Formats: sequence, C-alpha cells, structure tokens
Amino acid sequence: MKKKFYLIMTLILTFNACDEKPNKHNISPLNQKSEKIKNIPKEYHYEFKNLEGQTSILDIKNDLYNFKNIEQEIVLINIMSTWCPSCRGQIPHLSKLQQKFKKNLFVISMLVHDDILKKKLNKFIIAQKILYYVSVTQEENLNFTERMLPKLGLTKEFPMPLTIVFIRGKYF
Repeated sequence: MKKKFYLIMTLILTFNACDEKPNKHNISPLNQKSEKIKNIPKEYHYEFKNLEGQTSILDIKNDLYNFKNIEQEIVLINIMSTWCPSCRGQIPHLSKLQQKFKKNLFVISMLVHDDILKKKLNKFIIAQKILYYVSVTQEENLNFTERMLPKLGLTKEFPMPLTIVFIRGKYF
C-alpha cells in the first residue's frame, strides 16, 4: 500500500499548475463576489453529479470527510477546467492511476469556471479518454473548493489544476 501511495503522490507532484486565464472570460478562479473566504460551517453536505446523473456524496463533520458512496480508501479530487492546458495534460495520467489502482483509489475531477455545454463536454470526455468521475455541478464544486482553500493555505487566485488527496476520510 505504501508503494501505491508514494506512486500516487509522486505523480501528483509532477503536474504543473495552469497559469493561463480562461480564454473567454477574465474571471478569478473563484466567484468574484466572494472577495474574502466566508466563515464556513464545520458540517456540510455536498452532492457532486456527473453527466450520467450519478451522484457522489461527501459529508464533512469535525474535519472528517465521509465519501458516502465511495468504497476506496484514497480519494483524489482534481479541480480543473477544460480550457486549461495543464488540466488537460493531467487527464491521461489520472485515467491511468484510476485504472491501475481502482481497488484503492477513486478519482474525481471537479469542473470550475467552465462554460462548456453538456454535449461538448461529453465529446471532450470521450475524446480525452477520461476514465474517472467528472463532477459537472459547478456551483457545488465551487462551494467545496472555497471550503478547502483556507485548509490548503490558498487564496481565491489558486493555481489550476488543483489536486487534493483524502486517505480514509482525512485530508492528506
């Protein structure tokens, strides 16, 4: 298990962050209306949905992250946009990780600030050979990201892609 974990961490750390702005918008990585990180409650419930309507549920209480319908002990969350070259560059690596370690690892990509239509997103997923869960509930994805930024020591201008790892319900 340690070898698997170190492999995952090594791959994560080799990815570069995207320093480009969206091609159609001049938007900061989080909602412009949230100039300061809000006082966020200690308990929260998130529901992330993919294009097929499947829901991945996350409950947070007392700094424990309960991924209710995920059996794997390692959950890797990748915050991305389809317009981001570095985000797109991670896709084959994340797909390989998901396939190779599917018994222990569950990969979720969360789209943020991406105005791609569902039909085009479906084509993108097929063309890029994405073999992991892609959450398309952008408002919920942004809420989760905003909640995690203080924990990560990041501001609203965080680099993308952003990868967060949870092991047995704890932020790593």
